[in-house]
Amino acid sequence: MFLIKDIKLQNFRSYSFKELKTDYPVICIVGPNGSGKTNILEAISLIADKKGIRGAAIEDCIKKDSKDKTIISSTFSYDDKDYKVDVFFELKEDKIKRSLNIDNNKSSLVESFKDITFVWLTPQMDRIMYEGDSVKRKFLDKIVSNYNLDYKKNLITFKKLSDERIHLLKENQDLQWIDILEKKMAEELWNIFSYRRIFIKDLNDIIIKKLNNFLNIILNIKNNYDLDDKINKEEFIKYFEKKYLEKREIDQIIKRNSVGPQFDVFEFFNKETKLNSDLCSTGEQKKILISLILGFIWLIKFQNKNSILLFDEIASHIDGKNLELFFNEIEKIGMQTWYTGTDKQLFQAIENKAFFVKL
Repeated sequence: MFLIKDIKLQNFRSYSFKELKTDYPVICIVGPNGSGKTNILEAISLIADKKGIRGAAIEDCIKKDSKDKTIISSTFSYDDKDYKVDVFFELKEDKIKRSLNIDNNKSSLVESFKDITFVWLTPQMDRIMYEGDSVKRKFLDKIVSNYNLDYKKNLITFKKLSDERIHLLKENQDLQWIDILEKKMAEELWNIFSYRRIFIKDLNDIIIKKLNNFLNIILNIKNNYDLDDKINKEEFIKYFEKKYLEKREIDQIIKRNSVGPQFDVFEFFNKETKLNSDLCSTGEQKKILISLILGFIWLIKFQNKNSILLFDEIASHIDGKNLELFFNEIEKIGMQTWYTGTDKQLFQAIENKAFFVKL
């Protein structure tokens, strides 16, 4: 099992200094609201992601009125070896910048640990179920990027090509090069289009196979151009090359690409009621999100990837008997798991299996 064996926070959020020894498979952080529980999970998430579980600006992570550096230090246990992992927040060129060192060398988690991912669930994520298409798409894109590293590269490459195209359109430069850029963009769109559909199929399959004790859900994906999902690559690329040619004038005026990965719409359904998540009750929406997250974690498990699971205020999503079922499901998956909650009684079902931190 991949473990975070300890974590130290220096001048992070509400903490001047905080150290936890966490060489356990399950950690429950218990304390009243405002005691700093989420701050600890956020620090862990910032090891893997520049935005973390809160999606906050880096400046917000620094303890107010502190002149010392903000540092998150941890020890990873991976393949029977320990690694020192440090995240630094430093003022450079009038901006706070984040950097990561592994064993005192600048690196990234992807470079050093290719099969490691972090998965989290927070109360704020409930909005994914009822807010607009762009929120759902951003959430799914992040999940697919963790499932398939090539997909993340496709998104990054498309963004670079897209920016270059707009620059050339604004300057009225080199139509021949714009033709080439647009073909490359269409090729990246094809990869994005394909990977999304592969992921949705895999996720729906794993939910059916593994989550019989949870809400029966299904994910759907459709595109705004009514393209058949079975369209071949050549036809797809030609279609979008034509689209880009048609949109040059308008894109030049609005200074952005009007055609891109936003052509897809993701939908989440309660399979039993056949209702879209937008039309479900708040309780059902939370259950849909739980099933989606659990399905994704099982996919990671079947890829033989290691993960750290972070569940902030888990009782805000699920309670009673269902909470015990959730604990059992996570135990079957077998990854280091961090929970937060206001009351130790919430974790009675795993009291003898977890390490408790009281704040």
